[in-house]
Amino acid sequence: MAEVTRRFDAHPSGGTRWDDPHEHRDIADEEYSRVSEPERYAVVGARARSWIDALEGLKLATAQNVEAPPWAYGPTDGRAVLVTPVKADALSILVVMGSTEGIEDAVALGVGDPAVLIGMEPFCGCDACDSGSDNLLTAIDDLFIGIIDGEFLYAEGKDWKLTVGVNGWSASGSQDFDSLIDKARSGTSIGRLMITGGPWFT
Repeated sequence: MAEVTRRFDAHPSGGTRWDDPHEHRDIADEEYSRVSEPERYAVVGARARSWIDALEGLKLATAQNVEAPPWAYGPTDGRAVLVTPVKADALSILVVMGSTEGIEDAVALGVGDPAVLIGMEPFCGCDACDSGSDNLLTAIDDLFIGIIDGEFLYAEGKDWKLTVGVNGWSASGSQDFDSLIDKARSGTSIGRLMITGGPWFT
């Protein structure tokens, strides 16, 4: 994280910070249809670029520009970078950065081949969904860290999906997900698709 922070602080957008506007007040109805300062979301692209550059600079991965995937809910006008770890058993990360008027203001991460979308920040950029820059940057960091530390797991069945990251697991559908996670961790394949990998560090 130290190298990511160093590169982020040196980025032109790295100094942009704002507090959670709803920490001490309720969300107003009109905020759902308003984006007051869209340019400040350039911190999102800056953070993602800092991660890519840091991983390359630390010789943990290589990065190459690739074609953006046709994700239904991914960023629009996205530029994609495939970050491939040096370790053979670790997962590659597909980083897609959406751009509005030249500002990289959204980032989505995917894993697997073809890549499965595992997270996007911000999910919504309206004023009502704004929880401050710290929460936004932490969410981006958590997406990267969950894969890099080797704890990430994605699996899906006919009518369920499961994602495990640094903050525990989230899922849709009706299954004994704790049991499924235990099986996956023991080396048993679960569902019709399972994506996991080892840590990037030796």
